[in-house]
Amino acid sequence: MKFPSFHVLLPLLIWGPEGSCSFLPTSLTVSRSHRLSSTELFNLEKLAKKEVSDKEVEELMRNYGEKARVYRRDVFTSSDWIRYRRPDRFVDHLLNVYSSGLLRQLSFEISVVALLSTFVVLYNDLFVEGFVDLSGHKYGPLLHLPALQLPMLPFTISTASLGLLLTFRTNVSYGRWNEARTAWGKVINDSRSIVRMGCIWARSYNNIDDAALQRLGEAVCSFSRTLMNRTLPPQEDSERFKQYTFLQITDQRYGQVLRNAKHRPTAALAEITQILVDFELNPIHQVEVERVVTGLCDALGASERIFTSPVPTFYTRHTARFLAVWLFALPLGLYAPFASTWNHVVMIPVTIVIGLFLLGIEELATQMEEPFSILPMEKMCEASIRTPVMEQVERSMYGSWKPNTSIPVVIKPAETIYPAPDKVTIIEQPPPPPEEPDLEYEDEPPILPTISEPVQISRSSSNFSKDLSEADKARLRMYLDPPPPTETRINGGTGGIMTVEEMNRLWARQSGSMDS
Repeated sequence: MKFPSFHVLLPLLIWGPEGSCSFLPTSLTVSRSHRLSSTELFNLEKLAKKEVSDKEVEELMRNYGEKARVYRRDVFTSSDWIRYRRPDRFVDHLLNVYSSGLLRQLSFEISVVALLSTFVVLYNDLFVEGFVDLSGHKYGPLLHLPALQLPMLPFTISTASLGLLLTFRTNVSYGRWNEARTAWGKVINDSRSIVRMGCIWARSYNNIDDAALQRLGEAVCSFSRTLMNRTLPPQEDSERFKQYTFLQITDQRYGQVLRNAKHRPTAALAEITQILVDFELNPIHQVEVERVVTGLCDALGASERIFTSPVPTFYTRHTARFLAVWLFALPLGLYAPFASTWNHVVMIPVTIVIGLFLLGIEELATQMEEPFSILPMEKMCEASIRTPVMEQVERSMYGSWKPNTSIPVVIKPAETIYPAPDKVTIIEQPPPPPEEPDLEYEDEPPILPTISEPVQISRSSSNFSKDLSEADKARLRMYLDPPPPTETRINGGTGGIMTVEEMNRLWARQSGSMDS
């Protein structure tokens, strides 16, 4: 059985990619079994292929959120970090909450939450439970209408799901911002490396003129500038990029190529490779520097992947709708818990604060999802890339640092630069560690006189004292009763040390005498 279709007008929250919302009456066709007509299919295809016109973009860029993104491109120095860690930062942030850009960006949504909360309080006080005046007198309800209240159990159950959605969206958005910053860090490092290797190697064994080095430096700087131009809105950077090509590029043929190119970063990469080929570097050096150029292309691909692929839009829309319905229904659940307050009015600021925090989390994720318009790309192009790159070019041109003849050189005496201290403090050196005791015995055996002629002893000798001289007997006693294992210094041979052969001969003499 097919039920007839009917139309219901519901105010659905339409949350755009720019973070703004509006209430539009949308006609919904409710049917048990419904087939899309050709008109509906055409509308879906049109919605899928919808392109924002330049006029609409210009209107959207005039809102506060888009204008404030220009001022969120922070580059910190040591002084900024010190101020960022100041002890009173929490108090300062709380006192400046009304000047928060996030609060101004969410002013419409917070106003809607405040109006809904006020409406729930007035409706229940006037038409359901009655109200209390300032003198404490209780008045009954004007009309007996159904109460606009809900139990807190549905909000308690759905809070975990809402937290997961917001946490995942925030983490993914921050990951995209971090990946974009990492890609730009690679652009900075590879740009410096290309110019350093190209200029030094070209000057070392080729007679490369200064104009070629200047071309290389400008081409490397132009790559980062074209990448910045590709990831910023044309309404913001189109004219400034044209001025850059006229003012910062010496070779206007290359500047014309950049202005007319459909994909400007690849045109800059082609120019860099062509200049390096003209340098006729050593093949090993050529391969090494081309590998760094390929790293620039990898950073370009990562940036374009982040820029052209947002977080799935159906996930963003579902999270926004979930959050909107949850916040709009929250006053219905908070009305009863604040019954102890005067006419439940405390529920209104509490709902506003909760809505500000939750909507702020979603807004932060939306702002970080497209990270390039809040990255300080222009400062990185100028301070981090162009300044060191062109300094390297100048060093290669002049062979060292370029002398600045406009500043007079003043040579000061060493005493004025490093003045002598008024008081000299003598630091006593610690005493040397005690020496390790010598392992040799204190009472060394006496050095006996050297035997001038070798003693011939027969193995058949029967008298030990008769066959051995007094010197040989002393040497044999040293052998039979040696001192502890140290260097044995006794008289014998030519060096005063008994050799193994001499010991064996003495042992043979002793053995023969004992046997006999």
